[in-house]
Amino acid sequence: MSKDQFMKANGLSSLQDILNEVARRVSPPPEERIKVAQIADRIRLRVSENASKAGLEADVRLDGSVAKDTWLSGEADVDIFMKVAPSLSREDLGTRCLKVARDAVTNYVERYAEHPYIETSVEGMKVNIVPCFNVEKGKWKSATDRTPFHTEYMKERLNDDLRKEVRLTKKFAKGVGVYGAEMKVRGFSGMLCETLTLYYRSFQELLRNAGTWRPGQLVDVEGFYKGLEKEIPDLFPESLVVVDPVDKGRNVAAAVAEEKMWLFVAASRSFLQEPKLGFFYPPRTRPLPAKQLVSRLAKRGSDLLFVQFGHVDAVVDVLWSQLHKTENSLRNLLKANGFQVLRSASWSDEEKVNVIVLEVDRSRLSPIRSHFGPPVSRENESESFLEKHTGASDTVSGPRVEEDRWVVEKKRKHIDAALLIKESLRQGGKTVGVASKILPALRNGFRVFVNGEIAGMSRRSRGLSLFLTEYLTGRPKWLE
Repeated sequence: MSKDQFMKANGLSSLQDILNEVARRVSPPPEERIKVAQIADRIRLRVSENASKAGLEADVRLDGSVAKDTWLSGEADVDIFMKVAPSLSREDLGTRCLKVARDAVTNYVERYAEHPYIETSVEGMKVNIVPCFNVEKGKWKSATDRTPFHTEYMKERLNDDLRKEVRLTKKFAKGVGVYGAEMKVRGFSGMLCETLTLYYRSFQELLRNAGTWRPGQLVDVEGFYKGLEKEIPDLFPESLVVVDPVDKGRNVAAAVAEEKMWLFVAASRSFLQEPKLGFFYPPRTRPLPAKQLVSRLAKRGSDLLFVQFGHVDAVVDVLWSQLHKTENSLRNLLKANGFQVLRSASWSDEEKVNVIVLEVDRSRLSPIRSHFGPPVSRENESESFLEKHTGASDTVSGPRVEEDRWVVEKKRKHIDAALLIKESLRQGGKTVGVASKILPALRNGFRVFVNGEIAGMSRRSRGLSLFLTEYLTGRPKWLE
């Protein structure tokens, strides 16, 4: 029985019934709160002691959603911030401060925001140890300096009712696939969810208003730009502008990809029209077996190219940034050579395997193409066109006049999309815009699969199989 069937079977079909049920599930029970608090205090004290031993003056404190009491049950991220003197350099954050953080834990992964920080797991709970500068408000030296001010701002303004509404907003954003400001997602951060909920005063009001958002939508909790709304497009070019309540020069929604904003808008409308628990708890994707995957690809009618390569020496956020940049460059390469790109996407296990998907209407083109020149009435342009194309080695036919302008048929340089990509990457990839940290990975080897040739890889990787299944489905789960 699905969650939605369970709701209906138990008489929980109205919007308010659903919200009450979700609120119950995402609110941490007392025993979880105690466990989270104990872990947070233990790590905080350990970091503080290590800082003292290293001769590093640091105000070590709990920040983020746990400190604000806006985390979701079962999904607590403990954020420990080390506030150090602004007289230290940015380099010190990644050396002295990071060493203190490393020594406080046993196993860790180095992550990167604007500068490095440490991520570890304690009793199944994610813990981040983040250095920042202990600055006065507005005198930021790094992006993370604002976080303690965000924490205090929300702690002062969120009551129990609003914290419940924030949790609904966060769970909805997660359920519809737009939660997370990291480069992999480029969606709604926790602070963005909190700010939006605070502004609209409830989850339902947020969704009602989100359904009417327009490009350049402004949300200004503190009213910094009251009466100055016309200046916003010049200050913030993004489609969604949520002014940081502790820094009027920053857009909290700056990292949100445009498609994630509009996906949130569409999901908001759809949920209010037909409330379902599935918006918060989407069904799990069942990966297609390799044979079905090949069959689906064959029936699709288009051609999918898969560029696969190995480990990229970069922290996760940088990896995804590099993948997106390279994906976009390969799209442009195909377009520039006459291929019609329908979609593209990137996938990574974030360790050993990376895949860029490029879907084209067809991977092989005719060997010639029509090239239209200027109208005959433009004498100088016509003369230049004729001089360039008459008798040229790649001219197959023409020039001739069709209606009012010159036309010529030219040989294509590239008629096979897979070969075009292979040749470009074998030459290094730099000239076609491959991101710098991906270049070494390509030099170590890459493969280009076409359509069902990817099946062998999907058998070996459940993550890739899940990704391909969702890619082929091609729609949000809440529409199913």
